[in-house]
Amino acid sequence: MLSLRTTAVMLSLSAAFVFTPACSKSTQEAPNQATAAATSLKLKKGQVLSIILPQAKADASEARQQYYKQAFTLGAKFGLQREAVLAMDDVIISDYKPSGLIFYSYPDAASEKGLSSAPEWPAIKAMRPGIWQELKIYTAELDSDLDLNFDPDKSYTLVVAWLNPENPDDYQRYLKGIEPAVAAAGGRFIYKMFNPQYEANGSTNTNTAPGQLTFVEWDTLDGFTKVRTSAEYKANARYFGTGTTKVEFYRMKTRPQ
Repeated sequence: MLSLRTTAVMLSLSAAFVFTPACSKSTQEAPNQATAAATSLKLKKGQVLSIILPQAKADASEARQQYYKQAFTLGAKFGLQREAVLAMDDVIISDYKPSGLIFYSYPDAASEKGLSSAPEWPAIKAMRPGIWQELKIYTAELDSDLDLNFDPDKSYTLVVAWLNPENPDDYQRYLKGIEPAVAAAGGRFIYKMFNPQYEANGSTNTNTAPGQLTFVEWDTLDGFTKVRTSAEYKANARYFGTGTTKVEFYRMKTRPQ
């Protein structure tokens, strides 16, 4: 029997996919010098990937550009690169309402550490709360090459999962169990980030990092709805409930050019 928490989350998923319209938000988080939204991400093993979910303050455009100017001038010395941008299409499960998702990279872990240790960095970082309602950043070193191409005819989902330490293997068991149903519904697991370093400004407790970020590419918007009707999903849904303590669920799309 599913727990009350699992049942509530499953009902939320169902309602969100059936009844919730797309947010259709545009993201304005890119610096002026990079106005075109890249649609590919090609990184090598050993590089460091940062995934940023921003929620900007409406009246902070000038301050945001000042931040970008200072942050990217300094970051360029350590190889910081803005890679790709996705627009937020729907916030399915989350109290947090980011406007989009941005991928950044560093050449290696030493470069990422070099920026965070630079004497100028604390003053630049201190600008964030005045610019963003919230700014969530997940960072991890790649353990294999990563080659992603974001297709405007497809949609992308991200699940941010806080894992249950009492059942550490259940979430992986859930994902493995539903993988055939995901494939049959036109979905593909394209990237999983494990145990990321987590930064935030605002109210988020930065000491409580999620255990995993999981990206799926879908051929159609109703892909996950199809998964939920499958035998594989019904057989493994309980492990989603026992394997997580909290989840956030987002759907993204490529930005209009």
